[in-house]
Amino acid sequence: MSNDVLLKKAKQSQVIYEDLIRRFDIHSIPTTFVADESREKQFYKACIDNNPFPVPLNVSILKKRVPCVQKLFEDEKVLQTPAIAAVLAACSSVATEIGALRGDDVKYATTECDVAFAGLQAVRLYMADHKGTPFTLSRVKSAIRVNNALNGSFFKYRAKDGRDVSFHVYYQSQQKKLVEALPFSKAYNKYNMLSLPQDKKEMAKVVGQFDAQELEELSFDCGACGCMIRSREEWENTEVGKAVMDMPLIRLNMVGRSRKRPKWGPTTKRGPLSGIKVLDLTHIIAGPACSRILAEYGADVLLVRRGKFNDQEQAMLEFDGWAGKNSIQLDFNIPWHLEKCKELIRQADVVTYSYQNGTLDKFGLSEADIRELNPNIIYSNLMCFSDSVWKQRPGWAPLAEDITGLSVRNGTLENPVNLNGVPLDYFPGFILALGTLLAIRKKLKQGGGYKVTTSLTRGAQYLHECTDLCEQSLDGEFSSRVSEKAVSPLWGRFLIPVDGCATGLALFPNAATANSRYELNVDNYRFTDGNTGWQQR
Repeated sequence: MSNDVLLKKAKQSQVIYEDLIRRFDIHSIPTTFVADESREKQFYKACIDNNPFPVPLNVSILKKRVPCVQKLFEDEKVLQTPAIAAVLAACSSVATEIGALRGDDVKYATTECDVAFAGLQAVRLYMADHKGTPFTLSRVKSAIRVNNALNGSFFKYRAKDGRDVSFHVYYQSQQKKLVEALPFSKAYNKYNMLSLPQDKKEMAKVVGQFDAQELEELSFDCGACGCMIRSREEWENTEVGKAVMDMPLIRLNMVGRSRKRPKWGPTTKRGPLSGIKVLDLTHIIAGPACSRILAEYGADVLLVRRGKFNDQEQAMLEFDGWAGKNSIQLDFNIPWHLEKCKELIRQADVVTYSYQNGTLDKFGLSEADIRELNPNIIYSNLMCFSDSVWKQRPGWAPLAEDITGLSVRNGTLENPVNLNGVPLDYFPGFILALGTLLAIRKKLKQGGGYKVTTSLTRGAQYLHECTDLCEQSLDGEFSSRVSEKAVSPLWGRFLIPVDGCATGLALFPNAATANSRYELNVDNYRFTDGNTGWQQR
């Protein structure tokens, strides 16, 4: 393979990185974007090795892995790889600033960002491996449930008016609402991977009875999620599209009145965020992607779940997001469980939240309630749409691609094509992580509480903006540089083996960035289950 594609992506990463450090007044440490042609062979080999699934699902996952890897070494119509590389490199610079504010000597700190591994971050859920029969069974069942004819990531349907629609109901509870709202022939839980051929035919027949806009409204009205697939121009002329464009990429507001600075003390070997407590109220991929980055830099992340990891409905989609976290099992319908959560909020420095807005309000866990419990907390909120129009509506990453015109830009209006992997989960999650790091930096400098806001569709809009930016020119003077070889030995391995995890040995895809001052700590990837509170490691 010629290395021209990776070199081009590295230069595109530079352009987007410059945009980010200007937008957010980031002090950039020396940063290099690495375009190493040996990655292609390394990645293809990894597709074959360490396959966690039994026959015949091992073939099914391989059919997803290989095309995803192939696209990492091809030109992109929508620049997801350079955008991810730029955001993660920016996270490294801000994390280093935080370390400096806490007394670390960072004068020789540098960042290397491997562009191929940056692209890999959008397909992590397909590449993660694990050893342990109970969890394998749980993950297999999850895959069979979610890979069904209603999965808008894979299947679009033509409505009566000739427009395409996609549905996004990744929880069985949402699938039930959609199936019961439309004239389907069988129960919601009978639609799965094993009945795909006949189910797709029925889907096409049912969808053909309605106009696309009618199906979009019906999907949201019944509490599910679906959309008419739009071009970028159509999206930007809708009320919600205009509201999303009016949002900054990261909205960062000081909320708490206290100017008292946090007493986190010096850092430890865990990293620049060591000693900072993050209560993780997120699920599936996007929110957990944010808190995983915080864990990589040493934060003590406590993930709230109602059941054990092995029993999670979406174990297939969630596994990668558990890296670096401890889990506490709480059911908010049980009074003492709810009180325990409130106690943890009082102790936390950061709360990350990615459920549909309003979901936890009935338990007294709205944003306002959380701030009553802890006035100076950093509240990091990831939603689907804007923080004004459609604020309460649910949404998923593939829907964000379909409704904002990214699927059309990546294909055509007649043949929309979703992006590689699930970038509109991971990318907005990384944006929220960057915003949270910026809030921590501010808190160290001037105290106070903060609210950090971004959304899946705002991340989609930024992918449009990044692609526009790089189409103008790749020339200019940059604070970063490009290299064809890395200095760091980090990327000698594709997967990071982590012992002592709740589901047994876990193997997670390697990080995209290597910070010379804060080298990757494998202990920051370990995850445990059934904790009773914060666990200092």
